Amino acid sequence: MAKQVSAVWLLARRFLLSRSSDGFLSFIAWVSVVGVALGVLALTVVTSVVNGFEGELTKIISGLNGDVILYSRNEAVSEPELIEQKIRRILPEATAVTRSFVTELMVAGPHGVGGAVLEGVELQTLGEVTVVPRRVTAGLLPERPNEVALGASLADRIGASVGSEIRLILPLAEETAKGGSKTSDRDLELRMAAPRSVKALVVGVVKMGMYEYDSKYVFGTLAGVQDFLGQPGKVTTFKLKLKSGADSRVASNRLTENFGYPFRSKDWAQLNKNLFYAIKLEKVVIAIILTVIVIVAAFNVVSTLMMMIHDKTKEIAILKAMGFRPGQSFRLFCLVGFGMGLVGTVVGMSLGLGVSWLLHQTRWINLPSEIYYIGYLPVVVRWSEVGLIGVIALVIAFVAAAYPGWKVARRSPLDGLRYE
Repeated sequence: MAKQVSAVWLLARRFLLSRSSDGFLSFIAWVSVVGVALGVLALTVVTSVVNGFEGELTKIISGLNGDVILYSRNEAVSEPELIEQKIRRILPEATAVTRSFVTELMVAGPHGVGGAVLEGVELQTLGEVTVVPRRVTAGLLPERPNEVALGASLADRIGASVGSEIRLILPLAEETAKGGSKTSDRDLELRMAAPRSVKALVVGVVKMGMYEYDSKYVFGTLAGVQDFLGQPGKVTTFKLKLKSGADSRVASNRLTENFGYPFRSKDWAQLNKNLFYAIKLEKVVIAIILTVIVIVAAFNVVSTLMMMIHDKTKEIAILKAMGFRPGQSFRLFCLVGFGMGLVGTVVGMSLGLGVSWLLHQTRWINLPSEIYYIGYLPVVVRWSEVGLIGVIALVIAFVAAAYPGWKVARRSPLDGLRYE
């Protein structure tokens, strides 16, 4: 049995690498190998890049909002200490909670005006739940009521930097009754009050790494924002950090069940659900399209084997006449086709991992962050997916080699010796 196997291996190697009279055939065989390698290379790099995008977005979103966020859909809520105690009773897996006050306003800087999201944060607990303190690229986070830190893209747009003075502008609308007293809805009129504004000193610049956040967020102290809005002691948002391995979706649902209106809870994935769904769908579509490259290369493998069968007709006939069984003939050409697929898969996978490593180390491909959310091409290699790509490529190569192998196994030795 061992001799039969070694004979099949030896013949497969000689058929594939022969340089006597079939150099062109060997060239076509290596073209097929290159086709498989290119398909595996493309699949490895593209899936790693998509994984990188997904991973970076996950880190940034959870880095700003925590694992779970509980917020008020209407107005700010009072007695945040009691609400936080209730959160900890409901979610014992919550390791840290930080409060904030979030509102939308306008920001006027030295060179422009833009819409922004003002968030008053608790400096004592912010770093336990988010990574915002670690994403300060210049200056520091605000410590006084009249200090703010800007998102990097927002600072560039309005021409502000550390030490600049900006103005926070809050348009206000008040419902008052005619004559100054509350009456029926018919008597109510909407009186636009003068926009409230306050000067603030920029003491820091924060770069989260996602344009949607860096172009909008303004961070201030919680007490300062509450005072500016005339909402002392009130908050709008509670951000939670969970224990490692805890299910954020289950925790979010539990908060929603226990807190009624006006509260609502979301985990980090729900905050950008459509974006993550689009990434997963794009990943599947790209994988299907690039797998076609491997399938096309498999057709090259079929044509190479069929040409080899035609070129080696006499040799195959002689082998069969000497006792080479149909099963051995089938294994011979399956081994040749599988070998081409194996070499192509290993080469393509190695090159793909090399390119992925190079992209991860150098980040030499820059992207417009306002379009792609992230300013560079992130890469995350998942070995399970790389292994799946290799298995699929080898299965395709084996299936492609099965038909030529079955064809030659059914051929009689007399067909090859008839005209010799």
